Amino acid sequence: MSISFEKSMFVPRSPEQVFDMLDDFSVTPKWLDRCIRFQKHQPGPNEVGDAVRYVYLDGLRLGVMEGIITARCRAEHLSCQYADRKMTVSIAFRMRPRGPGTYLTHNVDILPKGFLARLMAPLIRRTLSAQTTSAMVRLRDCLLHIPLHHS
Repeated sequence: MSISFEKSMFVPRSPEQVFDMLDDFSVTPKWLDRCIRFQKHQPGPNEVGDAVRYVYLDGLRLGVMEGIITARCRAEHLSCQYADRKMTVSIAFRMRPRGPGTYLTHNVDILPKGFLARLMAPLIRRTLSAQTTSAMVRLRDCLLHIPLHHS
């Protein structure tokens, strides 16, 4: 049984600006609390099918999840899926123009694997909302620090 959470918010920046920040993986640690590093395995522009690595800090433990870019369309959506031995995590961002900015929706879906991970599901469920909301607020703050006409 997977654990899902979706958060949406208005960002006063264009869908292109929002997408470009999400697509620049070097910026991810600025808006994602637990992220130490997010990187592609190969250089070059991001494309669907590219392998990625998410390095994070969980308390005092360093974790690594290997993944793949699963969907990517500039100014519309970006999705990735990551996995380790304990869980599979799917993330998706959707951008919709709204007036002078973007209505951004972030969806997280976590599938615990194994007995211990399934036992932790209630804790994951309780913390997912706060973690996702915090990430969205920090992402919006990062976006507010780029010039309004940058694209």
